[in-house]
Amino acid sequence: MEKKKIYSTDSQIQVMDAKHLLEEAGINYFEINKMDSSYAGILGGSIELHVAEEDVSKAIAVLNELK
Repeated sequence: MEKKKIYSTDSQIQVMDAKHLLEEAGINYFEINKMDSSYAGILGGSIELHVAEEDVSKAIAVLNELK
């Protein structure tokens, strides 16, 4: 199953909101945390959410509520 990145942020609060919306919509996601836990918020990095290719359009529509 091919996964596509649908969301990226450097804010843990924003990613929690995004994950909550995806869970409510019944969309499975995969999280990749590229932040350095030793220097969180200092050295940058991001948290990415990926979904299955067939869920991309639905997930983007759900995440538009964050804007």
